[in-house]
Amino acid sequence: MEKRRIGIIGGTFNPIHNAHLFIAECAREQFKLDRVIFIPSGESYFKKGQDIPSGEIRYQLVKKATEDNPFFKVSRIEIDRPGDTYTIETLEQLSDMYPGDELYFIVGADTLNMIDKWVRFEDVLRACTILAAVRDDTDEEKMQTRIKELQTMVPEARIESIHMGRLGISSTMIRDRVRADKSIKYLLPDACIEYIALKGLYSENGACEDDIMEAPDKIAP
Repeated sequence: MEKRRIGIIGGTFNPIHNAHLFIAECAREQFKLDRVIFIPSGESYFKKGQDIPSGEIRYQLVKKATEDNPFFKVSRIEIDRPGDTYTIETLEQLSDMYPGDELYFIVGADTLNMIDKWVRFEDVLRACTILAAVRDDTDEEKMQTRIKELQTMVPEARIESIHMGRLGISSTMIRDRVRADKSIKYLLPDACIEYIALKGLYSENGACEDDIMEAPDKIAP
């Protein structure tokens, strides 16, 4: 069987927005990925103590954001995993799910500056090809220097650039606009906007866990 190219994009997705979707589509197009799997994070040791909606809520938002793209899939593997979430565990699980396929891990270019702080970062760099999203404001010279540093630490590391322009959208902006009762139209898919309004996400009242009625589903290899 011919190897498939599997893209992976993880994150808190609090909430997911059009810049996340555009990065994934640019990566799919540039590297001819057969699919891109969105993975909402579980309990991140980097974000302990922050007020973040449950994994189930963020998972449903990502499902709604990606449902019209046949190349995009969503996985529950991190939100269903108890305890702290580590990228290497996710990559090892995906390697078991997609034996023989090539994994491409999509990150922001600034992630390269902290990736050596991750648990078992050397194994992360060996387990996949890193695709770093280059925006208009990215210092490419510094980025290439950083890539060489990482490849010195881990000679097997494969790191490529996703070329894209800058979309001035952030999850923080969306949360702030909801709290200020301002429109978030055109910043994220309409289905996500409707879900945020329905659940009262990011408003003063917050979301009610009991309101989540969607049955969970698992991603198929």
